[in-house]
Amino acid sequence: MRNTRARWLAACVLLLAATAAGAPPASALVPPRATRTYLPDESDFPNPERGFSRSYKGDMAGVRGENMSLLHVYFRLDDYREGPLPRKLLASVQSVFDTARRQGVKVVPRFTYSFPKGEDYRLTDTDLPRVLGHIDTLAPLLAEGGDVIAFLEAGFIGAWGEWHDSTSGLETPAAKKAILDRLLAALPPSRSVALRYQRDKVALFGRSAPLTAQEAFGASPIARVGHHNDCFLASADDWNTYEPDDPAALAAQKAYLAQENLFVPQGGETCNVAADAQPYIQCDTALDQLALLRWSQLNRDYHPEVLALWKKQGCFDEIAKRLGYRFRLTRASFVRYPAAGGILSGTIDLANDGFASPYTPRPLELVLRHRLTRREHVLTLPDDPRRWTGGAAQTLRIAANLPASVAPGRYDLFLNLPDPAPRLRRRPDYSIRLANRDMWEAATGYNALGIAIEVGGAARRPGRPAAPRSGAKN
Repeated sequence: MRNTRARWLAACVLLLAATAAGAPPASALVPPRATRTYLPDESDFPNPERGFSRSYKGDMAGVRGENMSLLHVYFRLDDYREGPLPRKLLASVQSVFDTARRQGVKVVPRFTYSFPKGEDYRLTDTDLPRVLGHIDTLAPLLAEGGDVIAFLEAGFIGAWGEWHDSTSGLETPAAKKAILDRLLAALPPSRSVALRYQRDKVALFGRSAPLTAQEAFGASPIARVGHHNDCFLASADDWNTYEPDDPAALAAQKAYLAQENLFVPQGGETCNVAADAQPYIQCDTALDQLALLRWSQLNRDYHPEVLALWKKQGCFDEIAKRLGYRFRLTRASFVRYPAAGGILSGTIDLANDGFASPYTPRPLELVLRHRLTRREHVLTLPDDPRRWTGGAAQTLRIAANLPASVAPGRYDLFLNLPDPAPRLRRRPDYSIRLANRDMWEAATGYNALGIAIEVGGAARRPGRPAAPRSGAKN
């Protein structure tokens, strides 16, 4: 390593001398680079806020062992239609959030006043003032537990909290808007509320155009409303999920979701295996629709016959790996000899093999670890992983300032995508794992790039050849 650097510095001196005699300028010198190409990891493994989810039935143990990181949780409020929420109920909500945090998973909650059996919709919810009061009571828990909430399904209205068949007049635009606004206010600004029907978002916000890239990921209400479909692939219109259901209208509604779901979560479940579902639940169609609509979460417990069909036809494992994001590096290259106080430049080529991209904020960090002392320096990069679109590839161009305090020596490079929540930031279970072989460092949640650089003394401007503007100063 040192001989290589010495040869390069000698070349710099010779090039400077040649320049004085009319040779090409020193800026033409290309600094040595450390480059690595990567192999994909084809295995299934859990990653935060994506994938199949399990229905919560009182036990969270073993969820991650089944390569899942999400639990779908119904909170039943049937007994409290006529009164306040008791401490016992609030304690159970808090317990779910606390247990999820201990187990290294996140939850997709829904609050509902009914869970009809046999299509019995005689009493599905309660009056609007009671609903709003209940949300206000739950608000401190939702705020405090927001770090382990992936997103919240709107709930509260109608059968199963699915925003249909209300017995208390909650299907008016005014009631829906009041409930949605109260839920958004209760959650941390980084969390979304998912609506059962795309047409409700169109109506409540008074616009038919989907979110734009400029609006995305802001704190405005429209940027924080996603989608869930509890009858995915059930029929041509997913059992009234889409309305109207003529071909042109269906295509327009799905185009709306395809754009929206670049920036907000799409979750749900399948619900039907009868004749009207058969053209849609077959593997080829299911994969096409999951990709088109950018699905991030899907219930692994329902509908069991649909899931069994996918296993039989051979697409279940692919769906498990591609729900949400699946980031894979193909190549990385960095200047080999950056100077402390200078610029560390490089490129990283990556692909997102998933159907979607992350929908919550997440930092991207380049970690330098000294080979001998193990001391680490963390460089925060400006790129936003939420913009790494499913099914697309891109190149990250890095020009990071190296602090002058970085000690000389050899450093290994890592990528880190931790959860931004203080309680979760150092939890590997909540960091994103890249889909590459021999890269995941389970103890830290880092992804090892397999690249080492040699940091020299502080950069000095005079007396050295000028590297290209995007390169390091050596």
